[in-house]
Amino acid sequence: MYILLLSGGSGKRLWPLSNDLSSKQFLRILEDNQGQKQSMMERVFLQLQEVGLSERTVITTTEAQLDAIEHQLGQDVAVICEPSRRDTFPAIMLATSYLAEIVDPTETIVIMPVDPYVDTSFFETFTALDEAVHAHPEALHLMGVEPLHPTPKYGYIIPETGDKMARVKKFQEKPTTAVAEQLIQEGALWNCGVFACQLSFLMKQLTAQDVPTAYRDLLASYDALEKTSFDYAIVEKTESIYVHRYEGYWKDLGTWNTLTEEMPSVFHGNARILKSKNTHIVNELQIPVLGIGLEDLVVSVSPDGVLVSSKDETPHLKEYLVDQDLPPQFEWKRWGYATILHQQLLDDGRYAVTRRLHIKADQMISHHYHEHTDSTWSILKGRAEAIIDGEQQLLGPTSVVHIPQGVPHTLKTLDDLIMIEVKYSVDWTEEDNYPLPISLRSKG
Repeated sequence: MYILLLSGGSGKRLWPLSNDLSSKQFLRILEDNQGQKQSMMERVFLQLQEVGLSERTVITTTEAQLDAIEHQLGQDVAVICEPSRRDTFPAIMLATSYLAEIVDPTETIVIMPVDPYVDTSFFETFTALDEAVHAHPEALHLMGVEPLHPTPKYGYIIPETGDKMARVKKFQEKPTTAVAEQLIQEGALWNCGVFACQLSFLMKQLTAQDVPTAYRDLLASYDALEKTSFDYAIVEKTESIYVHRYEGYWKDLGTWNTLTEEMPSVFHGNARILKSKNTHIVNELQIPVLGIGLEDLVVSVSPDGVLVSSKDETPHLKEYLVDQDLPPQFEWKRWGYATILHQQLLDDGRYAVTRRLHIKADQMISHHYHEHTDSTWSILKGRAEAIIDGEQQLLGPTSVVHIPQGVPHTLKTLDDLIMIEVKYSVDWTEEDNYPLPISLRSKG
């Protein structure tokens, strides 16, 4: 049995804390058993480790989120990187082409989102799911949980019987509250978003597409796959579908009101709440936030913006957001993280961007140069060995280094390093970044 975790999404439902580079699964708002902050992704991966499935887990993601995954889970985790964001069906087909080259076609593949909020018992039920797939290899197997209350936030599965494993009668995606109440009376389950089947089942779906089936070839022509969901492309067209009833705790922390229900405290970060009711404050900045006399609100403060909303309106947040020209102000990196402190368009048409970088110890930044960017580093904490234009130097607190455009440079941290970087460039983005050919990386 192999687990395929789907990690994607635009990060708008939990704005301003989440963005395209740091979606909800990376937010460190939850707590582990020792009271340490952890993300939804870290929680799920630890649970998979507890049941012995982490080494058989593969994550699909976009290149934009690769650094965040490696930062939180390490660089040994198996990751399939999609060339572009094309919804769940193309992502699963790409993973199928990869697994087909290394896995027996009779193996069970369990496909699920990377961020459900569940007990470890959820993953312990995968053994029974595996057995059911082998007993019914022609079918698609789903997981459903008994609804706690009628809600339009989830999809519903209506089984033919009340057995622990039953054939699916029909689906209903995000109904009104009134319809959801009727569905529950009919024995409907919340859809957990889990699909299980034999790898051969997925291979047949891939073969039916007019695209290459070999992993490298499909990767090169990924955009030829139709941009659509796995539910629409496969589930709705599959005749034999079973649902397996999960009797434990399950929740999708996809909106602010569901996330705050699982927060260990009514505030996160530098915040205080006084004389307030059913209100949560999440502050990712160092400036203090004080809430007085608030009721049924969510207040979220991050480098990307400020949200003040009633909890009832947070499920509709995505509808209110408009596209922005500015890049995300916070970004996880495999070596640490970066926060934009200030950005400005100058009179000469160039941009000035000031970032605070936190780089973990024993990290090596790639040897590269910028064709159109001048940079200045100011070290606040920690030490690092730098090679700038072929010259080695040791950097520490109060060190200031200027790197003109076209000058190759690299950095290896000796301790956790905090520095301020000021960049003058032709663009907001980091696309002006060119790796140095190996033959030119040292003058000696």
